Amino acid sequence: MSLNELLSYPIQLIAKKWQDFPLAIKGVLVITLPLSILLFSFVNLYFEEQKSVSLENRLREILTNQQNIKEMHAQLLEASTAVRDYLLTGDKDFLKVYKVADEKIPLILAILKQNVKDAEVKRRCDDLTPLILENLASLKEISQSSVDKSSESLVDKFKTQTDTLNKLRIEIEKIDNRESLLIKNNLELVNQQRQHYINLSLLLAFVSILGSLFAAWFFSQTIVNRIRILRDNAIKLAHGEPVSLAKNSMDEIGQLSEELDHASQLLSKSVKDANSAKVEALEASSEKSKFLSRTSHELRTPLNAILGFSYLLEQDLPQSKNRDSVSLIKGAAEHLLKLINEVLDIAKIESGDTSISLKSIDIYQLLNEAVDYIRPLGKIRDIDIKTDYTQGLFALADHQKLLQVVLNLLSNAFKYGPPNSTVTLSAYEKNKVILIEVLDLGKGISDELRNRVFTPFDRLGAENTKIEGTGLGLALSKQIINAMNGTIHIAKNKSLFWLELPISQAEKSIVNSNATHQSKTIEATNKKHTIIYVEDNASNRALVEAIVGRQKSLRLYTANTIKQARELLTNIQPEILLIDLSLPDGSGEDLLVELRQKEAYSQLPIFILSADAMTETISRLMTKGASDYFTKPLNIALFNQKLKQIIEKENTL
Repeated sequence: MSLNELLSYPIQLIAKKWQDFPLAIKGVLVITLPLSILLFSFVNLYFEEQKSVSLENRLREILTNQQNIKEMHAQLLEASTAVRDYLLTGDKDFLKVYKVADEKIPLILAILKQNVKDAEVKRRCDDLTPLILENLASLKEISQSSVDKSSESLVDKFKTQTDTLNKLRIEIEKIDNRESLLIKNNLELVNQQRQHYINLSLLLAFVSILGSLFAAWFFSQTIVNRIRILRDNAIKLAHGEPVSLAKNSMDEIGQLSEELDHASQLLSKSVKDANSAKVEALEASSEKSKFLSRTSHELRTPLNAILGFSYLLEQDLPQSKNRDSVSLIKGAAEHLLKLINEVLDIAKIESGDTSISLKSIDIYQLLNEAVDYIRPLGKIRDIDIKTDYTQGLFALADHQKLLQVVLNLLSNAFKYGPPNSTVTLSAYEKNKVILIEVLDLGKGISDELRNRVFTPFDRLGAENTKIEGTGLGLALSKQIINAMNGTIHIAKNKSLFWLELPISQAEKSIVNSNATHQSKTIEATNKKHTIIYVEDNASNRALVEAIVGRQKSLRLYTANTIKQARELLTNIQPEILLIDLSLPDGSGEDLLVELRQKEAYSQLPIFILSADAMTETISRLMTKGASDYFTKPLNIALFNQKLKQIIEKENTL
């Protein structure tokens, strides 16, 4: 094993151990590092400060000693001067100054000996002491002598004292010079220490900053970066993307990475399963739509002939049992058609294909329209309808869909309410919503059955009644109201249903009396208007022939295939073209597109007559140029009205 490997192995081992440490220990260590550096800095600064204080105290002592030396020198001079003045004048008042100096000098000398630290100064002070004592003794002797003694003797004594004082002055100057040198040296030391303190403070501050930066970098590299990687992978996980996590530690972050990786695997499996389920659901929905479209087409085609001819027979036959029989046939066919329509409506709402157009609806007009539609049903069972609503109520809803729901509630009230009774239709505003109530005098629905009211195909009490029904009306009504952001409710203690719809502010319509449309009277004419009908089903052709044959101004030509239709159009220019979608040699949709691309047929009224009642089919054909779309079974009254409008328009040209 090489030297580098020997050196790197313990480093790798320490790094691995560090990765496995709990985050609490890592956090303490990372925080401790800059704090330790900062504490070390404070300790060093403290000791440096103590050195500075010691030097300053030493300098202060030297200055004090120098001051005391000068003070002692000044006192010696004052004592000598005072004694001299006494000898010259004989005035003893001068001796007072001497006595003060005589008391101070020994004290100053004692203080100097105590405070002096320098060996040379201490030695000189020791050498100076005998001279000071000798000088003081001479001054004392002179001050006690009488001025009348021999002047020569006093002069000799004073001269001796002066010589001693000169020696003292010389020694004191030497001490003072030594103290000045010490002061100078100490000042340099103080300045050096102060500069050292400043440099050390800057260095320690820089080291502390580096330590903090290193701790922050280390924390970022070992913890923050890993957390950032976890965050990025969590975002990927939220978007269903695969994650990539390295398993390089056993601390909390490592454990979290492992759990996140496990969650990623579970989510990946869930997404895969969900996608599979989605594909299956889409396929099932597509198959359901195809089945509903095909079933609707197959059921509506025969119903078209049954309802159409029963309608014509009912009009042609006089009052008799035969007419009653035709009415029964017509009623049964209408019941079957209602069942088909409700099944398709529920399927559309569940798949989201239904079209809801929310507008401001005048509830007063809508309820009046519903009452007009439903009143004949009430006469059959001798049930009267009472209304309790006023103008000025506007809701945000789809007019046709809301009318369908109200009619369903009223129809149920007439069918299941007791005969010879009353049904009440009410509407009012409460808490910024519009409430529409339908109340009959029945006993209502029990608590145990109430949760089944809106279940499709579940007719409560159907086994005890002969009243026809599909069990889809209330289920469909609930889904329609929910799609319009409303709610439908049922009372507990009476037979009462009510709707809650968002309130809306109606826009006032301005009616221009001069703009009232007056329909023109069609003048009698012998002109025949030509209609071509492309249909392969014989019963459907026979029905349209019977409808058109009742109007003398119309002439009908039929074709079984697209090919025959093209041949007819080559020889005949019709005013109206009727096309079925399902034809033996293609789709009527293709024929529609083909004709709309030709200039001669760009404005020709083209009606689609089809058993396909799917919303997307109707929208697609209208987008491609169909003038109108009639679903089978054919609404004969509406069909006649549309034909009449087209013919009237042709006559006015």
